[in-house]
Amino acid sequence: MALKNPPPPRSTIDIDGLIAIADRAQSTLARLRDDLLEPWPRKIPPTITASRLAKICKIERSQINYLCTRGNKNGEYPVGNLKGASRNREFTLSEAQAFIRVTGKYKSRPANAKAIVICDGNFKGGVGKTTSAVTIAQGLTLHGHKVLLMDIDPQASATTLMGYVPDAEVTEEMTIMPAVYGDQPDLLYAAIPSYWDNLDIIPSSPALFGADLYLPNKQSRDPQYEFWKVLENAMGPLREKYDVIMIDSPPTLSCLAIGAFMATDGMIIPLPPETLDFASSTQFFRQFAELFKSLRAERSVKKKFEFIKVIPSKVKPQVSTTDVVKSWIRQTYPEVLANSEFLETDLVMNASAEFKTIYDLSTYDGSMKTYNRAIDSFDAVVDEIEIEIQNAWTHQIAKGSENE
Repeated sequence: MALKNPPPPRSTIDIDGLIAIADRAQSTLARLRDDLLEPWPRKIPPTITASRLAKICKIERSQINYLCTRGNKNGEYPVGNLKGASRNREFTLSEAQAFIRVTGKYKSRPANAKAIVICDGNFKGGVGKTTSAVTIAQGLTLHGHKVLLMDIDPQASATTLMGYVPDAEVTEEMTIMPAVYGDQPDLLYAAIPSYWDNLDIIPSSPALFGADLYLPNKQSRDPQYEFWKVLENAMGPLREKYDVIMIDSPPTLSCLAIGAFMATDGMIIPLPPETLDFASSTQFFRQFAELFKSLRAERSVKKKFEFIKVIPSKVKPQVSTTDVVKSWIRQTYPEVLANSEFLETDLVMNASAEFKTIYDLSTYDGSMKTYNRAIDSFDAVVDEIEIEIQNAWTHQIAKGSENE
């Protein structure tokens, strides 16, 4: 007997169908990017208002104007531009960075110290890992540092957020892969300037998926090979050139992630106060610990981190379940839990939808209270990481003195 409402014809998808979907998805993304972002280089650095600059420098806004005029007898302070009828002062990003350095509010890298390498890690997607890596890198340049953002995630989200189309604009030769293959002795060749002053990038592309085929195969052929040292061994000149190197790692325990963990001085673990994210974090720490436990037992590997910071991310204010999960996080990670947190607001989400971070915004048309609350939370995280970087440099110098 025939069915009254027969099901629709079954539609199967073969390999050619998958290819067509992938092509369409890539084309859609490229079109969206061209609609939302500036023409090449697509992203431009923000301007910095005097109010914002004063907040970064931790001084009164009136002092900014004073230092640009009567207090600028030697011309060491960039003066920016006066805008509009109100004559508000604005600075380019490079001018603001120069102003910050002159004030001396943040200590520069000591002459006998090397770059501090920081890696963000989490094995669960959607926790704000890439956003935290990029915003911390941007924020540290506002402390006067020269920063390198190294994207080693084959999904290349950080590369996309920095204004590149990984598939179309990033070749394998531009990524870390030549160093992984041993064709380059270090990673200096791959660091290129970005749209953001004093923030260089080593971009990523799907070519990095090849590392998880190449490295295990080489390890199996040569038992003496140590794949986990590939990135660490290639860091040399970068540690001399930069103050801070921020690594955006894959959300898996891949060979590249292991290499990043071995090369890093400090770990940042973004953790939203949600039940599933908290559960995932316990698995991350177990796998993280077991990795180093096995390397210590089998290869006598020793590893000490200068710091590990679990940073609450995507925190939604005034949500009852948030406070409950935050209490679990405090009980579980008291010795590594950050005092600051990344807030999740409409402003942050809207910026992300436009391939931007909160630091990319020059102006905001909505509530200044909302803007200030959001950006203050990101600034507080960067300030906390700054303290850890300064402590790591102090320890680095002390260890160097002991070894002399």
